[in-house]
Amino acid sequence: MTAIAALAPFAGLPGWQVAALVLVYAASFFVKGVFGYGAVPLLIVAGSFVVEPHHAVVLAALTNLMTHMQYVGEGLRNGQRALVLRLAIFVLPSIAAGVWVFSRMDGASLGILAGAIIGLSVIADWRGWFDPLAPWTRENVWLSGPIFGTVAGLISGIIGAGAIAFITLYLRVFARDRATFRATVILMTGVILLWRSAVLAVAGEVTGTIAFEALLLLPGGLLAGWAGGRLSARMSDGAYFTGYRWVLVSGAAVLVLRSLLQGG
Repeated sequence: MTAIAALAPFAGLPGWQVAALVLVYAASFFVKGVFGYGAVPLLIVAGSFVVEPHHAVVLAALTNLMTHMQYVGEGLRNGQRALVLRLAIFVLPSIAAGVWVFSRMDGASLGILAGAIIGLSVIADWRGWFDPLAPWTRENVWLSGPIFGTVAGLISGIIGAGAIAFITLYLRVFARDRATFRATVILMTGVILLWRSAVLAVAGEVTGTIAFEALLLLPGGLLAGWAGGRLSARMSDGAYFTGYRWVLVSGAAVLVLRSLLQGG
């Protein structure tokens, strides 16, 4: 009991804020259960209203890694493993560079950058601005893969959110049916989460207190993710993508506004 007390999880937070954080995590992993990805942007956007932005990013990374294990089987069965491996060669070193930048950013700047990248990437995908790039991406894999992998790795390392939303623009070109796309995204997410968590730990960003907080939030996240997966099987493709985009765009806008007010 003494060791647990020394970790002081959620120190300084009143009970209602801890309850709000639990609800945020449950809702976020419900979304991930539905779409196969998308938890971290919501965790960072809403979580930063309860804890400091850097704390929110690291807590989201650890909890997301823990809950992701329940999806790995689906990813290995149906995902395009060779495609993920090719991207990982460029994603992993870029994450390490991004974490170095992350450790040197203030909270307000981090929030503005996270919200802007999440919002712009989702809007661009929604409006079809990247569609003309699909033929070029298929014909120039030797160049498009390194570009998408490097940029996604930097986004993941610096922000911890938005990387998967960005890299799905690339994955969707090669994984065209919904089942293969979802499974490939699950595999790519797993690689990013595992490596980023390791780099954060080496960089000294992961504390015993944050790791313990992640464990406390894990049961609700697992249950919510399971429920989301059940709902996903019943949704139409239109509802699937429309709902996800609205959630991310709204959350990103709120995060940018809050960070601007803090910075002022």
